[in-house]
Amino acid sequence: MLSTFFPPLPPKIPGLSISVGSFLPRILMPSAEGVELSPIDMVEPGALGVCIYNPAPVNPMPLPPPGMDYASRLSMLDARKVDFYIISGLSVSKLEQWRDLAGLDDRPFLSDEMGAFAAEVGVPIKRLEGQNFRTHAAFVLHEDRVLAILLETDLAHNFEGLLAALDVADNHEPGEYDLPDKPHYRAD
Repeated sequence: MLSTFFPPLPPKIPGLSISVGSFLPRILMPSAEGVELSPIDMVEPGALGVCIYNPAPVNPMPLPPPGMDYASRLSMLDARKVDFYIISGLSVSKLEQWRDLAGLDDRPFLSDEMGAFAAEVGVPIKRLEGQNFRTHAAFVLHEDRVLAILLETDLAHNFEGLLAALDVADNHEPGEYDLPDKPHYRAD
């Protein structure tokens, strides 16, 4: 099932202290279930997972724009038997509010409001025109082992790249992906 082949390691991502092949720290954080859990608790044993990580106390990813359907995108992950969860610097109550607004009612999350996870993992940085910017990342995981790190990737951004990384992690050739929704951005 899971390939022992990993693509060539990318250069170290600025700001992150973990890399492909390392493990997420087993730090306990408040969860959606009201108990403290660690990343290893979020993925079924032997399964692939996707963790959207945003260390900042802001929304983990944007609310879906018109025409974008997070539920249909999540069903694509569910069909692949991929566990999906979020780690965010938001408090539990703010994460619950965001999750309701985003239509992700039953998706698990961990709150890193105290910053222990961010201190251990780091804050992903992207360089644009000679300047550094904080960003968010998606970790493709086998349980809590990092198989890929994709900057600025989530259900709304670079979702096709996430699907391709999951295909590689599951020993399949990446293909072309026909997304079930067609977001549009227009002023009404």
